[in-house]
Amino acid sequence: MKSRFHLARLAAILSLPAAFSLGLSGDARPEDELKSATLLAFVQNAHWAGELPANNPLTVGVVGRAAFTRWLETSSEGKSVNGRPLRILAINGPIDPRCCQVMYFATDKREDIKPVMQSLVSAHVLTIGETDGFLALGGAVNLFLLDGHMAFEVSLSALDRAGVEISSKLLRFGQIRDLGRGRPSQ
Repeated sequence: MKSRFHLARLAAILSLPAAFSLGLSGDARPEDELKSATLLAFVQNAHWAGELPANNPLTVGVVGRAAFTRWLETSSEGKSVNGRPLRILAINGPIDPRCCQVMYFATDKREDIKPVMQSLVSAHVLTIGETDGFLALGGAVNLFLLDGHMAFEVSLSALDRAGVEISSKLLRFGQIRDLGRGRPSQ
């Protein structure tokens, strides 16, 4: 029942126009609220291969814009996922691939994305970005605006490599961009 509520909320969010003013400060962008809500929907509908460490928070690392990290911290404050508190961690340098279950790239700078992606090759980390070509860099989910609405594309092969499954109820709202598992493109 709770999952249906989250999916209905995501459907409503994805259909909202992103061109409204949210009164964001600093270098935050008007669509950051939509991106953070979509990111949280993915976190709530993800299942990782193997067990996550017991009693540890579910950690989302953020590479890129500090304003997005602050926005995400504010919007996720006090939230939990499957009984685990949600923690947001700003990533500013080399990382231990075991530090996060989710890595969000709030940047379009490939020189910032590539080294982090390379460090995550063998880790069970859901990678989500917001730049053209993110899936080609090995990312699993790319968020973008389409006709003023939030949309996403998914690489099934990147999800397989990461050992992460996303609920098909959520995936039906996006676009599958590769044939990595022998499925026709949608």
